[in-house]
Amino acid sequence: MTVPMIKIATLCLSVLLLLLPLSVLAASGLASQNRGPVEVSADRLEADDQAQTLVFSGNAVASQDDVTIYGDRLTVEYTGEKREIEKVIAEGSVRILQGARVATGAKAVLYHVEERIVLTGSPKVSDGDNSVQGQEITIYLNDQRSVVTGGAGGRVNAIFTPQTEKKP
Repeated sequence: MTVPMIKIATLCLSVLLLLLPLSVLAASGLASQNRGPVEVSADRLEADDQAQTLVFSGNAVASQDDVTIYGDRLTVEYTGEKREIEKVIAEGSVRILQGARVATGAKAVLYHVEERIVLTGSPKVSDGDNSVQGQEITIYLNDQRSVVTGGAGGRVNAIFTPQTEKKP
């Protein structure tokens, strides 16, 4: 390789390295535009900047767009200078609402970036007269789907109520 070619290659590499952070920021900005802000309220708040956690206790409620999480205690784990939310952990009398779906259990972990919730502690998801329960339920918020793992003996229990046609 000649000296001018090395200089051109180095210049191209430098420009690429300068533009790479911009493309990453643009991509993360687009992802965050898809979802609204997370709003949390409770009777009490404990903030620990060193541990990067916020603990909301007493009638805690977190909502974002069409998903609302209720619990006795909500722990928000964040990262970085911009305090981007990584996880929301709900404990005690957990209830999650999304449209007509209602999920209940003792504990729920919302993985914010992945937009999925893992529900444990006698979890149950109901949609109208239909319901499913097991040992662990994973709810994928964007896909309108769930995965249920059976409890004792590996069993999942579900009730599906057929819809009757309404006569004119």
